[in-house]
Amino acid sequence: MGHTFEAICNDCGYVFSVSVGGGFTFHLLRCNKCGKNKTVLFEEIADLHFRYLKGFPEPYSIATSERDEWIRENYDGEPISETEYYSRVEAFAGRCDCKGEYKIDALPRCPKCHSLNIEEGETHVCYD
Repeated sequence: MGHTFEAICNDCGYVFSVSVGGGFTFHLLRCNKCGKNKTVLFEEIADLHFRYLKGFPEPYSIATSERDEWIRENYDGEPISETEYYSRVEAFAGRCDCKGEYKIDALPRCPKCHSLNIEEGETHVCYD
């Protein structure tokens, strides 16, 4: 489950919102250079996501458990590992306009000065 929280940059004082984590139907990636977010919907990478689910030992989420089980039992494609899956999702996302790379695990950055020196504040929204 993803969530959004308020953050403050300890370098420039800018206050901003940060979203972390994907949801039931998407991955949220972040540029490793500027911090910009990019959403990749599972429907955009359907075959790739099905191959991942085929080899995943449990449902991806409670909300999708029946569909995930059906895919594991009926999908013809070869399963892929989590490492390979995330690598391919990142490749699908492409490069950011700033020439950075969208990564599943990139840390949040200040959108004003791009610093990693941020302080997490109050959570505003939890989403799936």
